[in-house]
Amino acid sequence: MLLITHDLEAAAGVSDRIAVMYSGEVVEVGATDEILSSPMHPYTKGLLNSLPSHGLEPLPGDSPLLNALPKGCRFAPRCPLAREPCRTVHPPLVRAGATRLARCDALC
Repeated sequence: MLLITHDLEAAAGVSDRIAVMYSGEVVEVGATDEILSSPMHPYTKGLLNSLPSHGLEPLPGDSPLLNALPKGCRFAPRCPLAREPCRTVHPPLVRAGATRLARCDALC
């Protein structure tokens, strides 16, 4: 089954694995319990913090227009960890630990 939602808590009730997407691409993949307890990608962290159970802290800024995506990381304009390479080089989805994938150069 494939469930598409912005509510990670709803997804947790029906899935063993989660793929988090931002602006049309996967930014993090992993076991549901790992992602909910220890998110790696800054967008995943922000998405969790915006849930009612985590204090409803909104993500700063706006999502990019899909016809005008940033050259580098799509989340860089909103990311608290963004460095200069994040703004110019599009990061690949890479293995982050034994069972996770993430698309973030700042995690390296």
